[in-house]
Amino acid sequence: MKAVLFDMDGVVVDSERYFPVLERYWFASLIRKAWTDDDEANITGRSASDIYNVLKEQYNLGIDKNLFLKHYDKIARDVYENKCNLTQNFLNVVDNLREKKLKIAMVSSSPYSWIEMMLKRFKIRNKFDVVISADELNSKGKPSPAIYLHSAKILNLNPENCVVIEDSKNGIVSAKNAKMFCIGFRNGINENQDLNSADKIIYNLKEILNFLAVL
Repeated sequence: MKAVLFDMDGVVVDSERYFPVLERYWFASLIRKAWTDDDEANITGRSASDIYNVLKEQYNLGIDKNLFLKHYDKIARDVYENKCNLTQNFLNVVDNLREKKLKIAMVSSSPYSWIEMMLKRFKIRNKFDVVISADELNSKGKPSPAIYLHSAKILNLNPENCVVIEDSKNGIVSAKNAKMFCIGFRNGINENQDLNSADKIIYNLKEILNFLAVL
């Protein structure tokens, strides 16, 4: 194992505590029906562009895609600049992994503009060797394995040498289809997510250190 790849939302930061609350009423108004936990689980981990495409296909949205993404940007700015916090123990875990000379990446379906809001606010860009956004793949995010395969290529590693930390079903499917070992993170706010396809499930990021020590 030569690299640890962190998802952003729900793993590096607790933004998934806030997005569903802000999305629920907006999406319900767009699809003209109640937005359910199953609906939320289906979009978690996807890029904003993919979310629009899913809603368009399932509910024949009448809103223009550019207007949809513009409003989503407004929601994201509020979450990343005002609401979310770093996940407990994240900094300690990353510093420990870096001391072990492991490569560290953040791999997110979110656009770079959202990622930069978070990195700037918490001043943690230097914690990552690479930061990958679905923007690099024309917004083709998870559950496609493309973003993790692309990350391995950027890191100059075989996928089998990468361990992924994910908090959503879509993210886990993406990592596993890229032939990477995947740890599912029960973060206290993702009970609606099916993490059973992960190779291991943890409940605190500190568990990563003990587990990787025996890999």
